[in-house]
Amino acid sequence: MILNLTTLFFTISYINLFPSSNQSWELKKDQNSIKVYIRDVNDNTKEYLAETIINSNIDNIFKMITDFDNSYRWMYKLNSSKILEKSDTLMYVYFVVDMNWPLKNRDLISDAVITQNENKIRIVMNSHPDYMPEKEKLIRIKQSRSIWNLEKIDDQYTKVALQSYAVVKGIPTFIMDLFILDSPMYSMTQLRNKF
Repeated sequence: MILNLTTLFFTISYINLFPSSNQSWELKKDQNSIKVYIRDVNDNTKEYLAETIINSNIDNIFKMITDFDNSYRWMYKLNSSKILEKSDTLMYVYFVVDMNWPLKNRDLISDAVITQNENKIRIVMNSHPDYMPEKEKLIRIKQSRSIWNLEKIDDQYTKVALQSYAVVKGIPTFIMDLFILDSPMYSMTQLRNKF
């Protein structure tokens, strides 16, 4: 989600794009009131689910998450982020992910489909690699999914969950294993610190 993208990288009931993945979540990190679960999507790709409670109302958190022009300020390893197109229920967003030398940076175009009722908001983000031409100095992430789930507890507290995976080719497994734990922990901590 992405690598965060996660974000932006960026939960609803999971719609699995890989039907063979029925593995249940395994708690991998429980730190500072943030829980991170991992499961295999397939042999080469892992998915995370991060959960926490934030001391703010649901509307403020929603505005922060969907301010995608500024996601790079708080989401893990984002070099830049930009809204390409926007309506009330749909956005297209462009992210550049910093992979650190000697690895090439990645970029990602995602839609963001928003659904909500009185107590819950969902932001479902799927990659759209053909939305714009690829850039010479970047490697396009062509398959990713991130889902934010916001659930109102009361006027002061909101449960926040982020579920995400990305198929990132050409990255050593040990780096991806670190990324999949560090990414949600960092992003959730930074988001919570905004309030």
